Amino acid sequence: MTWGARAPRLESVLRRSLTLGLVAWGTLTMCACSSGTETGNPSFEAALGYTAFSSEPAQVGLPASNADQVVSNAWLDLDAVALVVAGSCGASQPIAVSVPALGVGDHAAGKHNVTRFQLTGATYCELDLPFVQATAANADQPVELVDHSLFVRGALADGTPFSILSSATPTVHLSADAGSFSVTEDSPNVLIAFDFAAWLSGLDFASATPENGSIIVSAAQNPSLLARFESNLPLGVALYRDLDGDGKLDLAPVRLAHSP
Repeated sequence: MTWGARAPRLESVLRRSLTLGLVAWGTLTMCACSSGTETGNPSFEAALGYTAFSSEPAQVGLPASNADQVVSNAWLDLDAVALVVAGSCGASQPIAVSVPALGVGDHAAGKHNVTRFQLTGATYCELDLPFVQATAANADQPVELVDHSLFVRGALADGTPFSILSSATPTVHLSADAGSFSVTEDSPNVLIAFDFAAWLSGLDFASATPENGSIIVSAAQNPSLLARFESNLPLGVALYRDLDGDGKLDLAPVRLAHSP
């Protein structure tokens, strides 16, 4: 086909029509309205949970464990999660479903941190999890978290307390293990899991300079340990199926996506 003098204008109209169509389709996907779509694809309640575990429980453990390093609290401030629809990964403008932000949560205290949202069911190839800095203190978070995105607190085997304060705001990108994963009405629960052993891997607390009997890892104190911790962050995040919807890793966990 040969474009005439009006080709630029016609091409612009066609491009605008295509763009509007994609935006409308993406909006419908993200809305997942409770009444369902006109094609009879009803929405359902899905759940994105958050939990913590240790892949090396003898070295790094959660409260009440006898590990060499025990993490007692891990406050994180998390923004809205993007589930990228399969087929659009790698596109300049991928289509994504936005899951509401969890906000601040303590992920080492055994709480069931979860965000429930409406979905029409789809297949996804990627997930993006943004960390953000807390802007104000409230009753549900420690004052140390203000202007930080992560505040981890724990103790070493000899009882020495340690804390890690990070202002890093990465967006952790997870790619589907099998190319894609689905969230359906029959399997609506998925779980982001933080591996504390991966996060603390290689942190030589013995080389740290303590202050008043405590080890503080921050931009001002023991910054080399903070740099190692922040480089470990993506390696300690993965997405799993939550078959029973209890907000914890299943006995035989099914991993859906991880950091490449």
